[in-house]
Amino acid sequence: MAVLGLGLLVTACGKKAEPLAPSASTPTPSSSFSPANELGSPAPIIADKATPAVVTQNDSSITHFLHFPEDAAAAKRNSVVQFYCDISEQGTVEATYALVGSDEAFKSAVQSALDWGRFTPATVDGKAVPVYLAGTVIFGHENGSPIIAVSLATHDRERVGRLANYIQPQLLGGLRQEVAKIIRLIPHKSPVAGIAQATVEVDAKGALTKVTTVGESPKGSGLGELLKAALNGAQCTHAYQDGKATDGAVDVVADFSKL
Repeated sequence: MAVLGLGLLVTACGKKAEPLAPSASTPTPSSSFSPANELGSPAPIIADKATPAVVTQNDSSITHFLHFPEDAAAAKRNSVVQFYCDISEQGTVEATYALVGSDEAFKSAVQSALDWGRFTPATVDGKAVPVYLAGTVIFGHENGSPIIAVSLATHDRERVGRLANYIQPQLLGGLRQEVAKIIRLIPHKSPVAGIAQATVEVDAKGALTKVTTVGESPKGSGLGELLKAALNGAQCTHAYQDGKATDGAVDVVADFSKL
């Protein structure tokens, strides 16, 4: 079975991923709190000093641990799973905030690979750093043989269709670090729980050009605004097309119970 661990963006069928519902109903930020009003200047651009986390084919890579589910029927199916994670400076997964896919068996297979495998870490000035990234695992068949492809991209549908050699932007320092800065500003006795999703657009120099809230659950909780405020202060790698800097976007899914 071939496993491709490249910056190759491969197609995923179906609708755009929606934020998942939280597992329990718990208090959320007060509606009177506006994190956007508490923020200072945007973070400086450092993308020219940074490299993104990547996947490889070595024995410790997540690609080494990716397999079709053991069930014989599943081995004949095709599936797509998107993952959203914080990666440590050692390249291990610190938190998986969401797995998006229609088949639980394949989602479990991806989570197992994330638990056991690692990425080549992101760096700043040659030093390994934590990073938030999102990616897509495609389980398919070619000439009757199973094939698995790993892409460090989820957002750009046009590049998906072209099977472009593309890596989307990543959040340097990780999502937990950025959200923690905002959560510290929330008034006492306002615990945070639930899920929000946003899209971060980054230019070819690594500057944030736009942050758009996609959704939140529970609705009206204010978690979308909280996530947007956190992302407005983030530093990012730019996207890579065929190894060259380009603009791009990254979907950010935040499960606040894990932050």
